[in-house]
Amino acid sequence: MKTGRLLKFHRGATEIHAYLYRDGAVYKAAVYLISSATARQNPPLHSLSAPTEHEVEVAAREWIESRYPRK
Repeated sequence: MKTGRLLKFHRGATEIHAYLYRDGAVYKAAVYLISSATARQNPPLHSLSAPTEHEVEVAAREWIESRYPRK
């Protein structure tokens, strides 16, 4: 089991969760779409990696904002 940080983004009735974690020398993020019609067992909606935790967090936030903007 990986340990990391969970970022939650609320978009109406839908939540987007970005799980940030370290895997060896690389930081990764897995983005999940959470709604009443989906379950956490679904595969990630998007995955990404970067050399630093800050870079992967910025990339995850930008990806989410570009596809699920605040209204």
